[in-house]
Amino acid sequence: GSYATFSDVVTYLDWLGAQTAPSENRRERLIGAGKAILGHEKALCDAIIQGIGNLSGLAEMTDVEIIGGVDNPNRKGMVSFRIKGKASAEIVTALNERGIRTHTRKADHYSGNVLDPLGWSDCVRVSMCHYNTMDEVRSFLTAMTEISNL
Repeated sequence: GSYATFSDVVTYLDWLGAQTAPSENRRERLIGAGKAILGHEKALCDAIIQGIGNLSGLAEMTDVEIIGGVDNPNRKGMVSFRIKGKASAEIVTALNERGIRTHTRKADHYSGNVLDPLGWSDCVRVSMCHYNTMDEVRSFLTAMTEISNL
């Protein structure tokens, strides 16, 4: 049932916290896990926006617009963007064909409160989690460089 599932999540977070914030106190380990997850997701988002190594980030790509701007301290594990003149659905299809899972968000009852004030009909959403890697970010940025130049 749901209790068993939730218990497994807490057990996992406890284990993760022990890897990142060793402590005898379970609460401190759980807090440590949360901080580690937040830090890792921030690093992934920053790399997607600013670039990594010799790969340009979204902020440097021609005609890319990022919801929330480039320097958004409230960004948590997700970057939404569009490329002027390109359909978001086509970008998502091109990324998915390269094995990079992304989603189109459209101005409906889920995303309209964000997209409508911007005058956008849709956007591409890239979500990261603590199990994603910088290698996956590199793959995304390589693909985006190819797609944005088409």
